[in-house]
Amino acid sequence: MFAKYQDDINFLESLSNIPRQNYMLGQGDRSIYINRMRKFLSLVGSPEKKLKFIHIAGTSGKGTSVKMLERLMNNAGLKTGSYTSPFATTSLEKISIGDKLISAVSLHKILKEKIKPNLDKYLLTFPQDPISYFETWLAIALLYFQEQKCDWVILEAGLGGQHDATNVIVSPKVTAITNIGLDHTEILGNTKEKIARDKAGIIKKNSLFLSSEKNKKLLKIFEGVCKKQQAWFIPLENLAKNYPVKGGYFKTPKQLENLNLTLNILSVLKISPPDTLKIINNFGLICRQEIIRKKPTVVLDGSHNKDKLDNLLKFIGQQKYRHLHLILGFGYHKNYKIALKKLLKISNYVYLTRYLIVAKRSADLRKLYQDSRKINHQLPISVYNDPYQAFTAAFKKATKNDLILITGSFFLAGELRKKWISEEYIVKNRKLDKR
Repeated sequence: MFAKYQDDINFLESLSNIPRQNYMLGQGDRSIYINRMRKFLSLVGSPEKKLKFIHIAGTSGKGTSVKMLERLMNNAGLKTGSYTSPFATTSLEKISIGDKLISAVSLHKILKEKIKPNLDKYLLTFPQDPISYFETWLAIALLYFQEQKCDWVILEAGLGGQHDATNVIVSPKVTAITNIGLDHTEILGNTKEKIARDKAGIIKKNSLFLSSEKNKKLLKIFEGVCKKQQAWFIPLENLAKNYPVKGGYFKTPKQLENLNLTLNILSVLKISPPDTLKIINNFGLICRQEIIRKKPTVVLDGSHNKDKLDNLLKFIGQQKYRHLHLILGFGYHKNYKIALKKLLKISNYVYLTRYLIVAKRSADLRKLYQDSRKINHQLPISVYNDPYQAFTAAFKKATKNDLILITGSFFLAGELRKKWISEEYIVKNRKLDKR
């Protein structure tokens, strides 16, 4: 089955080579994304009209809130699925119900019977561009959740909100925004106010809206959109205080904000999971402050924007270690200079590298090295085109009291995570760890 799974993934990734107009950059009509998504879904039975949704957007913390909600709602006896992005090790991470990823068998069946025939039909039926890789995965997720008769579906917005493919849903029961930061400014706008208005596009009529954002100007924007859309703006209560966290994932203030947002969403829906505290204290996400081994400690983290990075730095500051070995790689379009300066400041040894995924361009290693040298000309910095060689060099240099931090991209962290948990293991067992 693994070979067939690889063929399916290769087909899905090949969708990136289909010519399409880029409406995201510049002043193009971005509504085309929702329109083409809706047209394709009409060919497969419009599953988005037959499910009950919670829709979550925000600059950071979306993944934490989505997965925490999914686990707690399943614990309450509600069959709950989630669609997230990006993935770290396998694309199957995008789609899950409870603790189980979509199976390779289900993926193959949906691709063969629903997606491929209707991609062909779409070309002959509609004049618009075909749906994208991201949109195709969303269609697979919606079909899977419908097939599995989910009580609830939680959608993580991919980019922004107003024109994101996930905004194809019409009547979500709950909409939420974690926070607003300056990320994807070339697309969403160069101020927090512009970004807030874009993300607020997920707010729909009669939905319950919540946000852990603290900026009063941005909250006013959300309130205004709620009023216009006839949605309910619900201020957060401090519910996290009722659950004493014993270390684990929820250590930093930002993570506690994500937890509190999750608990407030459950509260407004009047859902009471029986094992809330146990789930909180045993919660974890792969490649998000993930300690994959000890002696030396190896931390995997996909942080790339300011909010996520600040949260990571607080986490690293709570660890005990002698020297920090930084294995670092960024995406091609990321403005990494602020992150680079902060990460070099806490590092003793630096190993610059890239990820190996074909469909995504990584940052130019020569330029990354030159920028690093401008920031710190004395720090030991080396360059590796092969991330596994970068890890080998760091592991050889590190003592048992050191910390190796692999960060800058989910794709890099996910690639090196395969040293401990293979993609084949994940696909076979439909779970992301060996616990």
